Amino acid sequence: MKALQILAPEDAALIEVEDPPAGPGEVVVRVQAVASCPHWDITMMAGRDIFERPGYPKYPALPGQPGHEMAGVVESVGPGVSSFAPGDPVAVWRTMGEDKPGYYAEKACVPAADLLPRPANLTAAETAGLEMAMCVAVCFLALPDLAGKRVSVGGLGPAGMIAVQMAKAAGAARVIGFDLNPERCAFARTMGADDALDPGSTKAGAFTAYPGAEVDYAIDCSGSAASVQFQLDMVGKGIALFGVPHEPYIFHPRHFGLTLYGYAGHTREAARYAMERLASGAVRLAPLNSVELPLSRFAEGTALLAQQRALKVIYRP
Repeated sequence: MKALQILAPEDAALIEVEDPPAGPGEVVVRVQAVASCPHWDITMMAGRDIFERPGYPKYPALPGQPGHEMAGVVESVGPGVSSFAPGDPVAVWRTMGEDKPGYYAEKACVPAADLLPRPANLTAAETAGLEMAMCVAVCFLALPDLAGKRVSVGGLGPAGMIAVQMAKAAGAARVIGFDLNPERCAFARTMGADDALDPGSTKAGAFTAYPGAEVDYAIDCSGSAASVQFQLDMVGKGIALFGVPHEPYIFHPRHFGLTLYGYAGHTREAARYAMERLASGAVRLAPLNSVELPLSRFAEGTALLAQQRALKVIYRP
């Protein structure tokens, strides 16, 4: 079968590898769609590590890495697997880690515990991003009941667009997005945001009067220190930190009384929460898939992401 391999910065190619066998507790999935992870794909192709770890990233990457948002059809099951059978449509909810082949490939060997059944009303492209939706759902499960609350979302990339939809589905009375990109602000309004603003705008400046008259809870999806600080000065009750941080934040004495919700880690509960909202239509991933490309055009897709000309790319092996 064919799989993508990132050989060096700015150098990715399709290579031939052996079909993976299904070991105990594992399932071989014929991949139908893989969703890009913009932050990870961009940094890997640029020679930078998403978590800024010394000695990373390592090249050549394992075949299929860093693909980890995938949906497909079960091809075979290994010993001890009774939850799936050949022909079942599935989606991955948990990343396999960096020490195993990834899902940018024609087939993938996946622990059965890392899969959820794909609802009949959803296609592979509509569920390939389940893993990211699960990650965002972790924040929502940590937050108090948002019904009737005012919620802000910092950073309107794919995770932010999911957060906007989840906040509305949770019954938030008002959802406001913040991003420097005016096109993404406009798109967020079509995804359910009551408003979306440049944080440097005059209108956004009116939101920063502590203790947060305009917003009860915030979810930061950018990882930018400036975004987090802006929201810390705006919210009245608490902020969930989702975005991968690259700079320190300052929790100032004036923020006394606010609660910071750190990222609790991947859970099957969050995956089910996300899948239920996908199945009901309360959260839609398809509009975030800006373009579909064959896996052979991975470099082109990554360039579109880096230029913010695409939110996510769906790759077809």
